[in-house]
Amino acid sequence: MEVSVNIKKKIILISTLVESFILGGPAYGWPSLVFVLRDRGYFSDLCVNSDQVTYNGNNSSSDQNIDSGYPTCAEQDARLQLVFIIGIFGHNSGALLFGFIYDKFGYRIARIISSTLILLACLLFAFSGPSTSNLTFIALHLLATGSSNLVVTNPQVGNIFGNRRSTVIGLISGACGSSAVIMVFIEIAYNAGISMMASFSFLAGITVFFTINTVLLPKYKFPWPLPSDLENRIPVATMYGGTSTDENASGSNQTTTSNNDTLWVDVEYKTRLSCFSSPMYLLFLMWFSIIQLIHLFYLGTVNPRLQQLTGDSTEAISTYSGIYTVLYSTTIAFAWLCGIVVDRNKTKVSKVRNNDSNNQSHGIRSHFDDLQDFIPAFVITNLVTASFSVCSMIPILKLQILTFILQVMGRTFLYVIIAAFLALAFPAKFFGSAYGICRIVAACISLLQYPLLKMVQNVFADNFLYIDLLLVLLNVCSLSLPVYVYYFVLKKRPKVGSEN
Repeated sequence: MEVSVNIKKKIILISTLVESFILGGPAYGWPSLVFVLRDRGYFSDLCVNSDQVTYNGNNSSSDQNIDSGYPTCAEQDARLQLVFIIGIFGHNSGALLFGFIYDKFGYRIARIISSTLILLACLLFAFSGPSTSNLTFIALHLLATGSSNLVVTNPQVGNIFGNRRSTVIGLISGACGSSAVIMVFIEIAYNAGISMMASFSFLAGITVFFTINTVLLPKYKFPWPLPSDLENRIPVATMYGGTSTDENASGSNQTTTSNNDTLWVDVEYKTRLSCFSSPMYLLFLMWFSIIQLIHLFYLGTVNPRLQQLTGDSTEAISTYSGIYTVLYSTTIAFAWLCGIVVDRNKTKVSKVRNNDSNNQSHGIRSHFDDLQDFIPAFVITNLVTASFSVCSMIPILKLQILTFILQVMGRTFLYVIIAAFLALAFPAKFFGSAYGICRIVAACISLLQYPLLKMVQNVFADNFLYIDLLLVLLNVCSLSLPVYVYYFVLKKRPKVGSEN
């Protein structure tokens, strides 16, 4: 029986990881996709009256032979940036939509809707062209919105892995982040002579195939803590959570969160309003919104930055944008690292005194110990984000590879933390809506990307330095979250010898 249970768990995990890797967030491979769109002449009509036009990577005046290639210009870059902004807004706003759908209806309904959106997006990309460039607004938005469901629901598979829960959540979130590399494959295929229509039609077929994962997952959801009759409702027979200890879940004898601590979360946040208006949630909302804005602004402006550093060499831009997007395939490794950072102390316990007849102290893993374990992850995310921002300000082309690595690492930590932290710090019954509201608010903040880009172009003469410095300052301000968590834990955690 145990072997059968472990096999079922592994099948669920592997299928979820593969699905997340392919469909969990391909929109974030924008630097590679935008290269293909520019090469095919999407929005090139905006360059007709532009003062400065580029053909095939060489700066030229508007009287150069247009037959040498489609024209590119700043107006085209701004329009493509707007496509990205609106598309990624769908990824965040979709998290709100699917968060509530997941809370209300569970996996199956949410997955059917998201698969339909991804399928439509792939077909729109496949049948779009330079004359129908505006279809990319709808296509990228639908692709990002549909994939957001996987980011919301798939990490919940971590619930069946006990004390490795945060690590598994990290792996799945990392797989979603790594799916940006799918756009690299599309760019490689395009350079090899395979059309966009063929590539996106193939991706549409994969979307249909992965509806099989809907059968593997429960109709509703994996609850947390897991109930004792779970094996009667989903294909997993071993129970975790509560005060039980399970060697199969963690590989060693580890104690999970006590029921008293779990009940504390439910008592602290009895309603959604009390949850969403708490200082913990509001500070986390601020932290996530700021860090995401920094990462999305950079992600959306990689090509203009590379144009400046390479002299607008098409070959160099293609090479470096390809390197950047390929590095997103390492997201799963950074996600695993983040999970290790959060789960590193799961074998350690806090000593609190029980009110039994002997009045003896017993080791119990406190809910507040788990909260405290997130502090290093928060700080590392801020430091890595600040480091990549500083590197991006230095006008050395080869140094940008380090910038890419740091940016991918920081973004990975960010999206692993949001799923793992909200699952821990607030009641499980509110997870979907808590996650969704966080993402939609952050999406609204991320709309600042466009005015920031226009400021770079029109106010600072295409110099990103001043905006980057502003974002670094906001990064420092967001450190108020780990400071608050530290003092919150210090105040709330039971003390040794306490009668409570």
